[in-house]
Amino acid sequence: MKLGLFRTIYALLPGRIYLMEPLRRWGRLPMSWTRHLFVHGTMTIQSGAGRGFRMFNQGHYIETLLFWGGLERGWERVSSGAWTALSREAHTVLDVGANTGIYSLIAWSSNPRAQVHAFEPVPRVFEILERNNDLNGQPLHLHRLACGAEDGEATLYEGTDNHYEASLLQDTHGKNQKQQSYTVQVRSLDRLLSEEGIHGVDLVKIDVEKFEPQVLAGFQQFKVWKPSLLIEILDESIASYVEDFMKDLGYLYFNVDEEKGLVPTQRLSKSATYNYVLVQAEKVPLLQPWIVQA
Repeated sequence: MKLGLFRTIYALLPGRIYLMEPLRRWGRLPMSWTRHLFVHGTMTIQSGAGRGFRMFNQGHYIETLLFWGGLERGWERVSSGAWTALSREAHTVLDVGANTGIYSLIAWSSNPRAQVHAFEPVPRVFEILERNNDLNGQPLHLHRLACGAEDGEATLYEGTDNHYEASLLQDTHGKNQKQQSYTVQVRSLDRLLSEEGIHGVDLVKIDVEKFEPQVLAGFQQFKVWKPSLLIEILDESIASYVEDFMKDLGYLYFNVDEEKGLVPTQRLSKSATYNYVLVQAEKVPLLQPWIVQA
């Protein structure tokens, strides 16, 4: 059967997520097919720790990859694997730019004793984050705000052509993409964590569409606590800022190759898959299964 005809018939099926569950468990449909087979509804994702978490699948690309491939064969396989390994020994976790909460829920399911804080300023996305948190018994601490260099308000620009993109920088989505804008609350992590009575952080993810330097500027306690970090680096200016911020802190850098693994590197730069893992030397054994040579 041609893929186009299959997709047309598939789109007409009611309750697709329930009909597709046996096929998902069978696990033999090619990825060239499954990445087109979107589903809607509540799904369970198994984590590497043997536990799972529940998510509401909106029928978008990332959720589709997770539905069919899970964490082992789906979206950001290596990033999520490294995050899982680091989560198991973390006491306090920050997910800055949490979106619908995938990484927050991975951290919680890998280590239910951890205190996981998820930060997401986009209202429609935060609603899904709340829903996913509710599906799992509300284990996450949710913050509907952006993180930046100082407290205040800022304009957030949301690309209407891409469900996953929003940024506090206007030019992030390109000149030709449609976007809408609105005001959101911004907090520095230093002040917010002090108010929350948090006196140490072990693991951080920052994925905020080129606003990473501002987040780090408002998180000077990072240099004291030295948490492990999963960070997206979209261009060379961000890479340069992060390197300067990390200077003399003793971090080891790993470029994330989502096909091969964690590649040790001496310098940060824009890479094909954008993500980097930065850790202190004592955390390297946790990542050993994922480390490969260039």
